[in-house]
Amino acid sequence: MKKGTLHILTLCLLMMLMAACAPSLPDGVLTRDEMEDVLYDFHIAQTLYDTREYHSTESDIIALRANVLKKHGLTQQEWDKSMAYYCQHADELHHIYLALVDRVERNVIALGGKSEGMQGEEADTANVWNANANVILMQQPPYNVLSYDITPDSTFQDGDNISLQCDAKFVFQDGYRAMIMVMAVTYDNDSIVTATSHINNDGHGIVTVNNEHDRLHIKNIKGFLMLEKNLEAVTTQQVSTTLRLVSLRNIKLLHLHTTPPPPPAPEPVDSTKTDSVAVPPETPAQPGQG
Repeated sequence: MKKGTLHILTLCLLMMLMAACAPSLPDGVLTRDEMEDVLYDFHIAQTLYDTREYHSTESDIIALRANVLKKHGLTQQEWDKSMAYYCQHADELHHIYLALVDRVERNVIALGGKSEGMQGEEADTANVWNANANVILMQQPPYNVLSYDITPDSTFQDGDNISLQCDAKFVFQDGYRAMIMVMAVTYDNDSIVTATSHINNDGHGIVTVNNEHDRLHIKNIKGFLMLEKNLEAVTTQQVSTTLRLVSLRNIKLLHLHTTPPPPPAPEPVDSTKTDSVAVPPETPAQPGQG
């Protein structure tokens, strides 16, 4: 047998073994690509509903989901079965969400869209975020928390304010929306200042630590963004099988240069003040005095 033919046969055998060892999905469970397509349509439909002039009711949301499932030829029971499977396989679900974020981002750019502007981003502002700027947080650990730990570089100045910002988009089938942003800034005198912000609706999230008054040197910045669990998940210790996630886009950690306060002005001299000892006026000489 020729050497090239042997290599081909060996490769084919390896591929067959890999296919045989790959885990198969249970009957009725959607594939990754199918899940991504449904979730993408959920996102588009939800966005259209959110841009309407009046607030969506619960019946509106139910109709929205029903229309998306109808488009994909799915019943609510079939969708629930797939969600239950992927929620129990957090790694798989996380890969789906990451692909979904990339897909939404590409379409936004293709349509000429842009992200919401970061508040406070001006000429004297620099972004030092060193991780992925677009992420998905879901309620299944460890994907419910995004931590960060940043050591300032030479661009930082004493007196810089620090601001963590992002654009949040909740995709919840039900339950209470709750995300927290936490930041802790350590200064060179080992003092620590913390700040916290809670987000419960779609929009721009921001948490800031001010430093222009004390003007200390920053040693370290750390913290986390976390999608909080719903109460029933905490009390029952069960993993929810409903769709609950938050998409974070345009994450930025900004340090904003501030202007030192001017030195105190010298006290003005009061020209109306006179010596404390009064000098009597000179008395004119009288006639006959010499």
